[in-house]
Amino acid sequence: MRTAGYTATILTCLAVGVALAGPYTAGTGRCPAALGNEVYRCGVFAEDGSQFTDCFRFRQPGAVSGKFEFVSDRLASAIGCTCKPAGRSFGASASFTCTGIQGVSFEGRILKDGSISKGTVANVNGGAFVFSCQRDAACVATP
Repeated sequence: MRTAGYTATILTCLAVGVALAGPYTAGTGRCPAALGNEVYRCGVFAEDGSQFTDCFRFRQPGAVSGKFEFVSDRLASAIGCTCKPAGRSFGASASFTCTGIQGVSFEGRILKDGSISKGTVANVNGGAFVFSCQRDAACVATP
C-alpha cells in the first residue's frame, strides 16, 4: 500500500513537471545558437517533381516558440521550433524540428559550415518535400 502511495506521488510530480515545462524556456543549445537570427535561402523539391526557392527567417526567442522559430516567405507565418533531443540531452543536437499552425512540419540538420541539409517537410494533406539551405541575408523567394 505504501509503495502505491509513493508511485502516485512520483507520477503526480512528473505530471506537474511536464505541465510546467511549457511554454518553453529561452532558446539555448547547439541548434538555436547555430540558427540564431539568420536568413537562409532554401531549395525546396516536391514529391511531384516541382521545385522552388523559399527563404527561412529564423529568430530567437520567437513569438510562437520561446525557443526559436522561423518565418517561411512562402507560408508567411511563424513556425515554432525546438532542437531534437540527442538521447536524454536536450539542446545538444544539431537537428531541429518545427511545426506550423497550418499543419506543416519541418525537420533539418545544421552542418558545421552553418548550412542546413537533409531537411524534410510534411503537410497535413500528405505532401512531402525535401530542402537544403545556405545562409543568405538578401534572400528573395521565387513565386
